[in-house]
Amino acid sequence: MACELVECCQFFKDNMKDLPKAAQYIQSKLCFGDYQSCNRYQIYRQTGEHLPFELFPDDQEAIKKVKQCMRKKQCQNGPPTGQGPDTE
Repeated sequence: MACELVECCQFFKDNMKDLPKAAQYIQSKLCFGDYQSCNRYQIYRQTGEHLPFELFPDDQEAIKKVKQCMRKKQCQNGPPTGQGPDTE
């Protein structure tokens, strides 16, 4: 099963754009495998609108981008059905 954030996560686009083979390998193991152990996934699932202050500014910005992307996807696909920070 793939991570629900795989289309929205900017990590590989921003941080690994110059290492496509390494990015592909990591994605195969993490994004399409053990995604629950990913820090970005955990932060996304555990936070609501307020991000933990101890995150680095780059991490805060990355999580904000993911949340915005996920909201757009949910609007395009209808109301959310899962449990997460954007569901009631």
